[in-house]
Amino acid sequence: MKKIYNLLILFGLMAFAGGCTDDFDEINTEPIGVSSVPLSYIFFDMEGAPVANYQRNVNLFPDFYSQYWANTVNSFESGRYEYNDGWIGNQFREHYTNYVTRHYDLIRQAGGMVEEGWNKELYGVETAYTNAVAMAEIFMCYRWIVMIDTYGDLPYFDVSLGEPGKYSTQKDISDDLFSRLANAVGKLSDDSNQFSYGDYDLYFNGDVNKWKRFGNSLRLRLAMRLSNIDAATAQKQAKEAVDAGVMESNDDVARYPLDPTGWYDYLHQMAWSWDNIRISKTFTDHLYSQSSVGEDPRAALWLAYKDGKTGVPFEGVENGYDVLPEGWREKATMNFDNEGYKDFNHATLNCPVMFYSEVCFMKAEAALRGWISGSAQSIFEEGVKASMDYVGVAGDKANAYVAGLTTLSGSNEAQLKQIITQKWIANFPNGQEGWADFRRTDYPDLTLPIEGISGNATVAANKYVKRIRYPDNQHDLNEANLPDGYRSYDDDRMDKMVWWDVKGAEEKGADGLMDSNF
Repeated sequence: MKKIYNLLILFGLMAFAGGCTDDFDEINTEPIGVSSVPLSYIFFDMEGAPVANYQRNVNLFPDFYSQYWANTVNSFESGRYEYNDGWIGNQFREHYTNYVTRHYDLIRQAGGMVEEGWNKELYGVETAYTNAVAMAEIFMCYRWIVMIDTYGDLPYFDVSLGEPGKYSTQKDISDDLFSRLANAVGKLSDDSNQFSYGDYDLYFNGDVNKWKRFGNSLRLRLAMRLSNIDAATAQKQAKEAVDAGVMESNDDVARYPLDPTGWYDYLHQMAWSWDNIRISKTFTDHLYSQSSVGEDPRAALWLAYKDGKTGVPFEGVENGYDVLPEGWREKATMNFDNEGYKDFNHATLNCPVMFYSEVCFMKAEAALRGWISGSAQSIFEEGVKASMDYVGVAGDKANAYVAGLTTLSGSNEAQLKQIITQKWIANFPNGQEGWADFRRTDYPDLTLPIEGISGNATVAANKYVKRIRYPDNQHDLNEANLPDGYRSYDDDRMDKMVWWDVKGAEEKGADGLMDSNF
């Protein structure tokens, strides 16, 4: 992995600087004719880009909003819902200047650009690159889902043509993403003449079948977002995705590896090197309250104490302090030990994109809704066991934990709460997904900032944050194209719901259940 990172940096700089030698040309010319920067390098750079600014784009916002992590820096107010354009504003800019531009550069080099734009149906003249472009398409659909989940409406349909930033609705973007995912999966083939990214594909090493299952699983993820706003489309897309073939085991997990010997802006930096976060108390509370066995057996693999403290229970920091209380350094953090969780292990650090357990829980919810066949209970248990296995829990401990869970029972709403709560635990530390599910279903039970919402936030008192506002450059340079009702700093509030969000957790009944998910 270190070798690949070093090669990417070296060759990327040489290519863009315009300096090359005969040896460089010979080594880096693709055997089937791609010139300039090879497709493999472009795709490698696209896949690995999210970790370059992870703290500002993910950890300080979705990771806190999902209550996987809590802030431990007094001057950081994002956990109390303040917006900081120098932090999360980067996600918007990087999406268009990095992901989108690299995507279209890859398509151009594969022969897929024509005078009026990109031929989505043919994918280009060079048929040997059909798989390569299809994989890039699936990846970009993943990034677009993250973006519309974060902001709502966005510039989308015209971004490849150099047009002004005209905004499209989240509904229209979602409809197009369903088509793009189905089309891309349908283009993938086992033809041995197809160009392969090989080990420059950080997710699946060029494995076509895993990309198919990932693409279908993303389609299922997007379908479940629509459960409360467009149930008919959600049901149709969910069933078609499952029928087409979603992830089948932990071998299909989508994640990207990080180089432990070089720079990476991921949880280790915040939790250990910078000491900017501790695990959220909301999360640790759930690790001790779900099963009759007591402690969740994943806890000791996920968590540890930085100061050498031992013993349980693990306890986190409450979310939303203005000034941290004494003793926060003694709270639990990520287990960076080689005997702990493999994706936190110093030698095998990985950042999650989609777990197989997430797919199981989505299928369990779809079965509960009657959208697909199967027992919601059995699929639910499969999801818990899949997470246990992936984290590294021994089989007997996993079985005991599952046996100690309350069987899905009661109203559909009560059963959904059980499913989403276990899904939220299993999705740790994927804060983007944890926050999305909380907004969609208002489960699990999270807490408002302990010392109140910041007076500088555009979120009303006793309301949960619902989205990230548009960055300053959109207001300063493109405000006329912003959606109606968002064309000023005052109106572009972070307590406004994205399209698929219908209610807020503050509307739960005395029984702790919503009345809006069925």
